[in-house]
Amino acid sequence: MQYPIIVHRKAITSIIVAMMVACIFTYSLTSVKGEETENGLLRNPIPLHLNMKEAAEFSPETRSDIEYIASEEKYSSHEQNTPPPVSTRNKGEFKSMGTWESDSIGYEIKITDVMFNLWWVEDPDDEDYAANLELRWTVFLDGEQIFQYEDNEDDNDNDDYEDGTGPCDQTRDNPCEYSESPTNAFPETIVKSGQTLSLEVEMKAFQAIYIYYDNMSRDSGMMIMADAISFGSSKMEGDTVGFEFVEAWGTNVQEAIDGNFLTIIVDSVEIDNSQQASGYPQVSVGATYDFNGTGLRSVMVTWKIEDEYAKLDETIISFSYSRKDASTTPPTSINIGDLPLLKADKDDQGLLPESLPGFEILASVLAIVLVSLRRREL
Repeated sequence: MQYPIIVHRKAITSIIVAMMVACIFTYSLTSVKGEETENGLLRNPIPLHLNMKEAAEFSPETRSDIEYIASEEKYSSHEQNTPPPVSTRNKGEFKSMGTWESDSIGYEIKITDVMFNLWWVEDPDDEDYAANLELRWTVFLDGEQIFQYEDNEDDNDNDDYEDGTGPCDQTRDNPCEYSESPTNAFPETIVKSGQTLSLEVEMKAFQAIYIYYDNMSRDSGMMIMADAISFGSSKMEGDTVGFEFVEAWGTNVQEAIDGNFLTIIVDSVEIDNSQQASGYPQVSVGATYDFNGTGLRSVMVTWKIEDEYAKLDETIISFSYSRKDASTTPPTSINIGDLPLLKADKDDQGLLPESLPGFEILASVLAIVLVSLRRREL
């Protein structure tokens, strides 16, 4: 009479195990889906530089090739006064040097501040006048003007190019950098998914000028303070450490790696990307995160750490798209410990159950049930 009872208990055991496993997988899927949301990302306003690039493009991507020659263009606005024999100049009207437009943005961001910079030099062949450059910067959202700043101090006394309007009589191989925050407040601006941002730069001066852009050291453009980078999960597996992030404007992240713009600091030492083992730093596709119903793929960057005693959980991410000593955009530091940890199986790179909240509790309950039933059978 005992044999059928034992079979019955084994059947009960099988049913309970199946139910517990189903619960674990159901709970796991909910947790994964929950992390693939905007709330699972670290998003704070950080400085981001939009570069004036060739083909009138406007992008955070900075060229890493130090040998790449910057774009050089010459502009003039001045007019000769008449009649002779006394010939003088006036600056004329503002002349546009171009409008640079970004790609459509991937998800909604908020811009709270801006700063402008331009690499330029006076015409070295014109020694009769000082340029006394004036600049006008106009920002557009989907072609509609949202902000304008005119730097037009005509008084050259006690003025230099760091203030934005002074002379720059250096050589074309060694231009000056104009770098200026607007004196009028930039309006807090929401840029919605699919919209574009553009910048027009105008000049007027007593002589011609040369401008330079789209180069690592000649990075003319506009800094914005915005939540345009969203940081996702981190990972620490053996001797590797990495993190993932979602870009509002897509870039070739390899440029930031090759230029040592995006690096990590381990045990107070900044890792030189060029000294990494072959294949590292590794740029790969990360998880998908939800932004108001639209799934966007993140970028995962992974470094290999040779020091077996390194404290990987204290790694600091030094995030930038530009050179670290750029005048407008200092790198942003993120403690990797502030990001949720992603544990991945070596075979399929998927989430391990241990990385899912509540797994330990469910596993413990399952073990207790199994032991209890086993004792009854005995």
